[in-house]
Amino acid sequence: MPAPKQTTNTTPPIPQPLGPIKYWVLAAICAVTFFCFQGSMHNQFTNWDDDVYITHDTAIQQLTAHNLKRIFTEDITKNNYHPLCMLSLAANYHFAKLNPPTYYLTNIIIHIANVILVFFLIIQLCTYLKLTERESFFIAAFSALWFGVHPLHVESVSWIAERKDVLYTFFYLLGLLSYIKYLSSKQFLIPNSQFLIKTKWMLITFCLFVLSCLSKPMAVVFPLTLLCIDYLFGRKLEFKLLTEKTLFFLGALFFGAYAVYTQNRTGAIADFNKLTLAERFMYALYGFDMYLYKLINPTFLSTFYPYPYRFIDGTLPFIYYAAPFIALAIIALPLWLTYKYNRSYFKIVLFAEAYFVANIIFVLQFISCGAAIMADRYSYVSSIGVIFAVVYFLNELIKRYPASKTITVAVMLVLSTCLAYGCYQRTKVWHDSETLYKDAIGKYPYRALLSYKWLGYYYMNKGDTTQAVETLGVLAEINAGDAKIYDLLGNIDVMHGDYKSALELYDKSLHEQNNVYLTYVDRSIVYASIGDSANAIKDYAVALQLNRDAEKRYAEHSFNMVQAKKYKEVIGQYNVLLLLSPHNPFYLFYRGVAEYGLGNMPGAINDFEAAYKSNTKDVSNVSAYNLIFACDSVGDYSKALFYTDAATKLGMAPKPDIVKTLQYKQYIQSRKRKDY
Repeated sequence: MPAPKQTTNTTPPIPQPLGPIKYWVLAAICAVTFFCFQGSMHNQFTNWDDDVYITHDTAIQQLTAHNLKRIFTEDITKNNYHPLCMLSLAANYHFAKLNPPTYYLTNIIIHIANVILVFFLIIQLCTYLKLTERESFFIAAFSALWFGVHPLHVESVSWIAERKDVLYTFFYLLGLLSYIKYLSSKQFLIPNSQFLIKTKWMLITFCLFVLSCLSKPMAVVFPLTLLCIDYLFGRKLEFKLLTEKTLFFLGALFFGAYAVYTQNRTGAIADFNKLTLAERFMYALYGFDMYLYKLINPTFLSTFYPYPYRFIDGTLPFIYYAAPFIALAIIALPLWLTYKYNRSYFKIVLFAEAYFVANIIFVLQFISCGAAIMADRYSYVSSIGVIFAVVYFLNELIKRYPASKTITVAVMLVLSTCLAYGCYQRTKVWHDSETLYKDAIGKYPYRALLSYKWLGYYYMNKGDTTQAVETLGVLAEINAGDAKIYDLLGNIDVMHGDYKSALELYDKSLHEQNNVYLTYVDRSIVYASIGDSANAIKDYAVALQLNRDAEKRYAEHSFNMVQAKKYKEVIGQYNVLLLLSPHNPFYLFYRGVAEYGLGNMPGAINDFEAAYKSNTKDVSNVSAYNLIFACDSVGDYSKALFYTDAATKLGMAPKPDIVKTLQYKQYIQSRKRKDY
């Protein structure tokens, strides 16, 4: 009797829910990200904007009502308006003063928060694409990991002044999640309210957009990203989608216009006529190509990517002419292939490309801003769409060819390790100003001009004038055309007492740019120091005409000269200051100090008395006190005792034995006169 035929169940097993495991994996991703960046907490402040944002910024150093008003109503960094970024730095200063690890830790924490938000954003995108829970988790986990440890993102995290990048991204990603919540909500009224649930989520999205813009103006592209999500979610691209986002576009226009205004006011935007339209187009598409290339191959990273040098015949390297065609191929070829063979893949590719372009379009140097052709930090948000698409297609590879799963996942883990190692190593470059600029100079010798300049400033602040001259001398040698370089080299010569060389360098500086008031101030000071009062007064007048701050700069320098006891040189400087401000009690007092230091007591007494008679707080008292000793030195004991009483009344009483000595001297002097 034949055995009964056995039946096999061909129905695949139902996958079990992932449960808490996905959160453990997310926690591990956060831990790996922290490990890669924890070296930053051993780094120092750099002089690349950290001084402007923190160490020299009085607005963040006290959380007073006045300073809070300044943070929100002024462009306190003089290069952009990002009050929430400055407020966060003010909070750091309040609790940690100038302790760098706290600032770096804050950046890392915000970055890790962004990693978490990327994870949940990708989960939401995958859910709308009808992927399974395991597929969504796989794509979200690797996307979040690669976003978190990509070396291209070190500049955004390990640069304290770039707090604005991680902070605006935090609100930006929250806004995208809120918008997805809006898309999934039904038109129900909120209980005890007239607001629809959908309206509530749209308002929350708009508020997060504004917070993002207040952290960094780059968030103005947010409405374009919303349109990308609309497309991915299958919403018809019609006029209604634009009118729905009217508030967002108006907000983007406002914040964008103000950003252009502040950048232009500070000279960050180059003259449009300096480059031809064709050159702008080539440079922009070269940047587009390089951002994508660095995402795939994050090596040879730099804090400074210079514009190309021209050949003798005026032409550019071939890559710049090829850049538009490469960009066209990068955009068109994947779209054509996926449109032809799989429309669902076409949708993913178009979303990723549109997201990338939307978030990088305004930093592609169509309008030149700054001296670099690209910057790593601009890839921070724009990379998310590309990373998502890459991991999505790797997941599709595993689905189509299950046998490839082990090797594909292994390759992805190896790639993750390489990215993490590159990230960890890259944080060391940001240890201090010297390591930062030397890295860029090593990669672009004689081309990383700003790196030479800021490294020279760093050496100057350290007091290492030899290294400063060597570094800045490179720029002078290649005729970098930077007026400030010659001015700074002139200042170094002044420190060494070489006034002749200093004047030659100031002349070169003004030949490059003849409207820099600081150079006129510096040259005027040198003329005053060598007794050329006519030229000193002439330059000082020009400096004042260019900028009223010239007087403050001049006065600060002269005060420092008094402190350094360089009395002979400083008298000429105060003569110049007093020519245009003859009754300034501070100038009179400090010229008196210089005269006293040189032993010219009559001149010192005249200046001290004029300062005393001004009845100015903090001047009259010290003038009276100094007059005690000046009058004593010339034997005018009665006047010395007069100023003893005056100084006492003004809160600067001399010691009793000084008074007794003066009284005794006056008594002896009067006896001698009687005897005579």
